[in-house]
Amino acid sequence: MEITRDKIPSIMSSTNTQLNFSQREVQASIFNEAKVYWRYYTAGIIFMFLGVQARLFAPVLIGLIIDDIFVNKSMENFWPLILGVLGLALLSAVFGYGNRYYNELGAEKTIYNLRNRMFSRIQDQSLRYFTDESTGQLMAKLTADISVIRSYLAREFRLGLNSIYYYIAIALIIYFTEPSFLIIFVVLLPFLFVISYIYAKKARPLFKQRRQYYGEISNSIQENITNIEVVQSFSQEENEAVKFEEKNQKYLNLYLKSILVRNLSLPIAVMLVSIGSAVILYIGGSSIISAGGDGSSVTLGELVQFNLLMLELRTPTRLFGNFLVGYTSTNVSGVRVLEVLNAEPEITEKDNPITLVPMLGKIRFDNVSFGYSSDVMILQDLNLEIQPGTKLAILGTTGSGKSTLINLLPRFFDPTKGIIYIDDIDLKEIALLPLRKNIGIVSQETYLFSKTIKENIAFGRPDATHQDIVDAATVAQADQFISDFPDGYDTIVGERGITLSGGQQQRISIARTLLINPKILILDDSTSSVDAETESDIQRVLEQLLENRT
Repeated sequence: MEITRDKIPSIMSSTNTQLNFSQREVQASIFNEAKVYWRYYTAGIIFMFLGVQARLFAPVLIGLIIDDIFVNKSMENFWPLILGVLGLALLSAVFGYGNRYYNELGAEKTIYNLRNRMFSRIQDQSLRYFTDESTGQLMAKLTADISVIRSYLAREFRLGLNSIYYYIAIALIIYFTEPSFLIIFVVLLPFLFVISYIYAKKARPLFKQRRQYYGEISNSIQENITNIEVVQSFSQEENEAVKFEEKNQKYLNLYLKSILVRNLSLPIAVMLVSIGSAVILYIGGSSIISAGGDGSSVTLGELVQFNLLMLELRTPTRLFGNFLVGYTSTNVSGVRVLEVLNAEPEITEKDNPITLVPMLGKIRFDNVSFGYSSDVMILQDLNLEIQPGTKLAILGTTGSGKSTLINLLPRFFDPTKGIIYIDDIDLKEIALLPLRKNIGIVSQETYLFSKTIKENIAFGRPDATHQDIVDAATVAQADQFISDFPDGYDTIVGERGITLSGGQQQRISIARTLLINPKILILDDSTSSVDAETESDIQRVLEQLLENRT
């Protein structure tokens, strides 16, 4: 057996290759998630079409009002037309509400499922995955990137459909009223789409960089909050603030660039629409003036109607621009989300794995080698056999591989070479859940959740009775100080257990492990933060508890 003294590399080799997804794959994946709630989206789209139609009928009625009432001096249809305009406004508002409500409902339910799937996928990943992915980037993917997709489903996608229907409806109204004016619309449309295309092409790389920097900002926040004691101990508050400001400034610069691109494209499109409106006013107005109001192919009311419809083109142009913003940013965020959903765990079970019930606790390492990277081996040709119910102490200098040995037993990592057996069965043949439930680990670095003490102790056995929790705490010499708290076992533990001393945290951690009653118990320098008297008390109790355990 040879255990090297090389330290574990700070950056471990990646087991997850960079995943690349095309825009089509991203969109297909998003709509595959959304199709479960197609009824909500369909209802929203129907309301959207009805709302657009109600809004575009208003200029038609206004044209009739001008021709019948102001030009022809006829009051016969005065009230029906006026009420019609008001009714269309009311219908437009009602349909708009239905459009937004059902799309929001469908989007929220879709994101609810997507967020759950992402979180479950992250929980299934091996430890190596979390060395390749920073916590801040994962948090950004679960929050900011998910929000971008939600906004796309709830708003931007329907805006895209809305704009297309706007264009079609306006073209049809113009065609059936005065076909000659349709040429102006047809000439304008390609220019509007070209502007939108140029915007999307320029904006996509900016959005990609923004998402990356947002993840880095999230990571900086997470790391500094988690390690605030270290930052303050070394008086690095100002230095860390400067580093954060640099990252934040880069994000701001990218954001300002994307705003610049957007604010240049949309005004150009609106200017083109205004030119089209001016052309219609010129041609139609000239026709009316030259005919002296008689014999013109276009009436004054129709001229106003056409002008209003041309001005309405600003709405679909703006909506289509917003759609492209959402489409571009969604493709960027969608790739980041798919990276999580498609990441394959390094540690997997074989088909029909073996469930060890009961586990005896025999351990055997057969010619095992392991390295976090292919060029540095932490363990080399390790042969070791531990009989059930025996106790083994492993000593070694820092970086000699003690913790690595521990991480191999519950299959947090698999050996680079060789086989590990438990009860003479290859570890890779054993079902993961029962395997890990039978291996209790109390590490030197204790982590407690921001929950009650009771919930922390019962973390591995949520169905444990209160007496079971008290018994485990008593064995770990924790019951006395827990009972001294005003709320006892219902005391809320601060984030990372910050409201407790190091010794108290470790005793709760020991109680948490003892409660699951593991057959194999691993104590990784687990009493390093308790005083000598408490450590002696814990050791005496553990002597009784360790009977029939490995």
